[in-house]
Amino acid sequence: MARRFRDHEDGPTDADIERFSGVTQDCPSCGTTLYDDVDVCWNCGHALGSERRQPLPRWVWITAGVLLALALGGVLIRW
Repeated sequence: MARRFRDHEDGPTDADIERFSGVTQDCPSCGTTLYDDVDVCWNCGHALGSERRQPLPRWVWITAGVLLALALGGVLIRW
């Protein structure tokens, strides 16, 4: 990369210019090349800049299903 002439010290360094000069990034979910100013991947819908959430464990879904069935059963018996 060619070195830039700077007449004052307030500008970015050559290392900063090199580091921030890329205009694309890869989606961490599917690997699609995206522009660096997008918030959501157009290919898979992954929200960029967010942490990937872990799915809820199976026991949570089973417990929620049992509680919902008990609640609905109580409502239907009274009806």
